[in-house]
Amino acid sequence: MKKGLIVFFVAVLFSPIVSQAQQSPLYTQYMLNDYVINPAVAGSKGFFPLRLNVRNQWMGFEDAPSTQSLSFHAGVGNGKVGLGALIFQDDTGPTSQLGTQISYSYHLYVPNIESNLSFGIAPMIYQYSLNANELEFHDPETIGGSYKKVLPDASIGLYLYGESYFIGASVYQLLETTFKQSVYNAYGDNSGKRHYFLTAGVTKEINYSLYIEPSIMVKTLEIGLTQVDFNIRTIFNRKFWTGLSIRTDESIVALLGMNLETFHLAYGFDYTMRPIGIHTSGSHEISVGFNFPDPRNRRHVYYWRY
Repeated sequence: MKKGLIVFFVAVLFSPIVSQAQQSPLYTQYMLNDYVINPAVAGSKGFFPLRLNVRNQWMGFEDAPSTQSLSFHAGVGNGKVGLGALIFQDDTGPTSQLGTQISYSYHLYVPNIESNLSFGIAPMIYQYSLNANELEFHDPETIGGSYKKVLPDASIGLYLYGESYFIGASVYQLLETTFKQSVYNAYGDNSGKRHYFLTAGVTKEINYSLYIEPSIMVKTLEIGLTQVDFNIRTIFNRKFWTGLSIRTDESIVALLGMNLETFHLAYGFDYTMRPIGIHTSGSHEISVGFNFPDPRNRRHVYYWRY
């Protein structure tokens, strides 16, 4: 890609509006690991999922965004409490975030609808970094250097789930912490903005070996930007699946995956129809992990969904 396009892309990234638009890591396969967008999901499965997720966005761009995450969550005791942890690295050219969060959730059984309702909270700490040496400015007196700061934040969520459906709501970057990038304020402050997630889905049995799972996610940022994802998965023998997502940001996502015994493997490919699409072959995301059996051998209202 031409150097001028890189400079233009970075300049847009650091404009006051866009730099607040997408501050949390972006995931394509959240419907397979909804714990990464809702701490109330912790402990809601009938197994203990361990997930390693790697995402490379906009292949063909130099210094394009990339995200890596490792997550695990499980129910403990009598199943009313869920605990989880997430470690992530999110790189967006000259900026990066390295963070970790731990989560606690409490689950209540609602007998009238044969479902569980959980509340989750997750404190987070992360290191925000800016390498200004990777930027090019017309003003030769603009100060370079590398700036880092460790910041706290938190997320909260609600999750209602039954044998064949789920509804979730969560808020990320709850504290809206601010990263002051230098004592000279050469680049301005990067203030966190709350991210709101609403999710819902249902699993429908077509026959004994075929299921379909339509779902939706609405993501809204406090500055007013909204994205809606319409998803559908077709699941075969509870082992293999294909899927498709259509996003209002003019993207289409194809999904493939499998679960063999406890082993989990999934792949997602994003293709954007925006003008940037002529410069990239798309985005790729791979998820690898294990679904460890629950040693308590208890029946769960939402046992097999993954």
